Amino acid sequence: MDQMDQQEKFVCWCQFKCNVDEATIKMHLRNCIQYQSKSEFFRAFSLLNTHVLGPPQLLAIKAEFALMGEKMDDILRAKQPLMKKQQTSPIRQIENRQIQQNQIPSYIMPFKTEKCIVCKKNVDEKYIVYVECCFQQFCRECITKFLNTYLQQNGKLNCPNCGVVFTDYYIEQILGKERKEQFDNQLMMKQLNIVQCIKCQQQGAFEVGNQRNLVLKDPQTNQPLKEIYVQHYNENRFTCCNNQCKTEQCKSCHSSPYHLGYTCQDYEKKQLSKRCRYCDNTIHQVDLQKPLALQDICNQGDCLEKIKYACAKTLVCGHSCGGFINEAKCLGCLDENCNQKLKDVKGDDYCNICFVEGLSQSPSIQSICGHVFHYACILKRLEVKWNGPRIYFSFCFCPLCKQWLIFEPSKAQDMLIYYLELYKEVQFKALERLKYEGRDKDERLNKVGDNFYQKQQEYSMAIYCYYMCFKCKKPYFGGAKDCNRAMENEKMEFKPEELVCANCCDVEKVENCNKHGKDYIEFKCKFCCSLAVWFCWGTTHFCEECHKRQCNGDYVSKYEKNKLPQCGGKQKCPLQVEHKPNGEEQSLGCALCRNEKANSKAY
Repeated sequence: MDQMDQQEKFVCWCQFKCNVDEATIKMHLRNCIQYQSKSEFFRAFSLLNTHVLGPPQLLAIKAEFALMGEKMDDILRAKQPLMKKQQTSPIRQIENRQIQQNQIPSYIMPFKTEKCIVCKKNVDEKYIVYVECCFQQFCRECITKFLNTYLQQNGKLNCPNCGVVFTDYYIEQILGKERKEQFDNQLMMKQLNIVQCIKCQQQGAFEVGNQRNLVLKDPQTNQPLKEIYVQHYNENRFTCCNNQCKTEQCKSCHSSPYHLGYTCQDYEKKQLSKRCRYCDNTIHQVDLQKPLALQDICNQGDCLEKIKYACAKTLVCGHSCGGFINEAKCLGCLDENCNQKLKDVKGDDYCNICFVEGLSQSPSIQSICGHVFHYACILKRLEVKWNGPRIYFSFCFCPLCKQWLIFEPSKAQDMLIYYLELYKEVQFKALERLKYEGRDKDERLNKVGDNFYQKQQEYSMAIYCYYMCFKCKKPYFGGAKDCNRAMENEKMEFKPEELVCANCCDVEKVENCNKHGKDYIEFKCKFCCSLAVWFCWGTTHFCEECHKRQCNGDYVSKYEKNKLPQCGGKQKCPLQVEHKPNGEEQSLGCALCRNEKANSKAY
């Protein structure tokens, strides 16, 4: 033995002494409970719930230990020049001396195994703990799990083998002083029925709830909860008393939000099982034929439809992409705990179109304005477009910021491009009609402070109704907005095939103006001998008087022909034309051309 070995020795808290030899010290520390309870390192490590960590986290911790070990080696080599020589493998030393195996010291022999009396597994003896009461062997994992029930057992733990109550000293030896103190504080709060908020740390008194008059429903099935879950809800659901916080959590397991429809034990099993990221149901068998990013989606119910639109890529952060199929650029991560998560967006945020599911529960798409929606919801919104006969474009604007929706190349964006062209066409026609009818001089356009002050385009879109022709698929003028409101008040149903423009309508002898087409063809009122001003529902022309009667509830549209005013012929007719009997549609020709002729005669 060299001079350094004679001068320096390792002394444990249990008074064990040995030479400064890594293998000998390591063998002692495996079984020395006193050292493990007082060592800062062992105590810190014991606070880690390693049994609930996944392989990536465990490997990361192991790598950290390896790095620290290398750092310790560098420090030791600097302090002890003979360290390298001293730490030569004991096995190598023995091989060099050519001694027999029965002469090898016990600390370099292969490790023995012992059977844990709880899990019945053969465990390396370095992970075996002998309890103080009956000296039976438990693996460290089993004894730690058992001691972690300290709170459930109100601080009294009986040996699972002989039934003797464990002393506080022994529990502290296994858990460490700091962990034991934490348990004691939590036990005191439990006995006083005090709960600490997991978010703001504020403590508050817990009162058992009573939801007998309130029907609690399972969030998965929407069916009333079983009595066992209602009781658990009453005895464990806690809301922080801090008005600025109001965090909801479980009093027993501290899960937030409270796990409605599960006991703490059921919820723990659920969290540890493979879950579908859309419906949250258990995936009993992973389909390995799917791309890796889609293996966390089950093959049941709506998920079968959702997976058709799901992006099959895995993000750089390791999480599955929450975007849609074949997207040019993947949607940012929706995992709230990811350091590469999408800014200002969480997976739990509701889709602002359906308001039923969170964004992470279905493939999603992001508009250029930054807002995210379910891809299927956007497609449905664009396919349904406007409700009723009148064309309007609110479905093309973001429901949050009111900007025109723009997406990356996709089916949704192709539809929006078509609607943008239609929007521009309707805008042009509405503005031209505003000028033709002289309504560009309306009071609202010239009144300071009015919503439409000097906004002719917005005003024309607000007061005129345009419908989509069933035959040519082009927009055509269908009257003022009041006509559409009257139709809604009367609850008149419409058939899309009845919406036909002047170019495609079946009205007999409709004249076609070679100069202006049929956009400005005039009609007589269907119900009297007056010039029609209103064209309602895409089918019926009204004069001002008949239109007013219709809007006031005197529904002239329901009168039989013999009850309508009878025309006295061309000489007596206010229109000075021959026309069909009242009750039928009649064209009077192009209004613009008639105006031009009248103006030329005036000059």
